[in-house]
Amino acid sequence: MADERNGGGGFGWFILGGLVGVAVGAYIATGPGREQIEGLRSKTIELSGSEPMQRARAAAQRAREAVSDPEHPVGKAIQDGVAAAKRKREELEATAARKTQRATNLEE
Repeated sequence: MADERNGGGGFGWFILGGLVGVAVGAYIATGPGREQIEGLRSKTIELSGSEPMQRARAAAQRAREAVSDPEHPVGKAIQDGVAAAKRKREELEATAARKTQRATNLEE
């Protein structure tokens, strides 16, 4: 009987916790947290135009070109690997088809 009268207490604590969470979130968003966010945002913008970032972008572009160029050793290795994988897949599919055919023949 006592449990039935006190059953709604858990929900009340849940609502209270939600309200406290909203209040704390609102304080952080308007208080010192806002300054930190703005500082991080400005630092990110500052770093995105920096020399190391520019060098990293140039290196990434060279890597993309090396991968897509079939005459470059890296591009050639990738193409050879793709061709080998394709051959192996065809070989495995043929083996699976033969085994399936044998199993079907045995059942008949």
